[in-house]
Amino acid sequence: MKEFYHYTIVGAGASGLWLAYTMLKNGLLEHQTLCVVENDLDKKNDRTWCYWAENPINPIEINSKSWNFIFNELFLDKSESLNPYKYYHIRSQDFYSTIKNELFKCKNISWKFDEVIEIKEINNQIETNTASNLWYSERIFLSSYFKKREHQSYYKNDSSSIELKKNNSLFIWQSFYGWRIRTKQPFFNDTRMSMMNFNVDQGNHTQFIYELPFSEKEALIEMTRFGKEKITKNEAEIELKKWMNLKEVDFEIEEFEIGAIPMTNAFDIQPKTLNVDERVIFIGTPAGAIKPTTGYGFKKMQEYSEILCLALKSKNKIPSMLRKRRFRIYDILLLQILINKPEKGKLIFEELFKHQPIKRILKFLDEDTTLMEEIQIFSKLPVRLFMSSLLTYIIKK
Repeated sequence: MKEFYHYTIVGAGASGLWLAYTMLKNGLLEHQTLCVVENDLDKKNDRTWCYWAENPINPIEINSKSWNFIFNELFLDKSESLNPYKYYHIRSQDFYSTIKNELFKCKNISWKFDEVIEIKEINNQIETNTASNLWYSERIFLSSYFKKREHQSYYKNDSSSIELKKNNSLFIWQSFYGWRIRTKQPFFNDTRMSMMNFNVDQGNHTQFIYELPFSEKEALIEMTRFGKEKITKNEAEIELKKWMNLKEVDFEIEEFEIGAIPMTNAFDIQPKTLNVDERVIFIGTPAGAIKPTTGYGFKKMQEYSEILCLALKSKNKIPSMLRKRRFRIYDILLLQILINKPEKGKLIFEELFKHQPIKRILKFLDEDTTLMEEIQIFSKLPVRLFMSSLLTYIIKK
């Protein structure tokens, strides 16, 4: 007798776990079964997720810290209130353990620790193959592409292919390397965080430092690069050491984190809704959860899980993460500048933070601003740079 589950989720990162948790919370797994496939058994505190919101995402315990103020030297050494927002920090280890502990309680959820190598649609069911298992599902949710090209046999929507990044799509990396440090004496103001400080060597890239203080003695100091090449540990440590030397404070490194997020418009090209009977559904990065020009996506993954589960429960058409056209164009214009004139990135972001209230910036990055607010934002940015980028966009179209 063939092995069968109503749903399969491939990947137990942020998007996969959010979807499984939301299915459980919304009663979809009371009488239906789910298989979660995870190929990384050694997940620890491998990354940091941040988001801003008026209220924290539930469950509350995944949120390790929040800040009410942002600090930047462009504000003349003053802090600016984030009200009505707060900026939240999540340690991946807290997220994994909290969500998995809830999922493990459900008898209708099964776990397979393996790597999916191929999926096929057979008689209105999805056959999922790993090196050691084969089973069938009514639907499968994919949070990533198959690693080997020969296994990429099922992609109905060719526009979703990662190969786009090598062809007509824009693509750079947001790469980062950071230290979680502890000082011997109280040093940090843990009521405020620093989002993007560009007082570091740019190295023909767009580079900045985050500073997130968790207490008076503990903080995450992270070097981030927007560029074609990922930042190396050595490059980042040079700037981090300079940064800390200026503070003239003794500290110890407790942890470090390193990673890279794709910044691309490749995942924006998709229909507004999927068919009611769509069998293969992308989630997370390949579904467009990551904003191309910021790398933020954690909150959007959680929000999309809610929308997706509502559609599954009501048996309606499944909405995609397709964004408003004008915001897609804004991202394209900025990506073109960051790719073709990376030395201008610092100027753009500093002008943005210098002339706009932080509340408007965060609202804009959430794509909730009105057209008039967007005109106010772009009127204070380097006009020639964006007009040149717009011309490039029109010519390519």
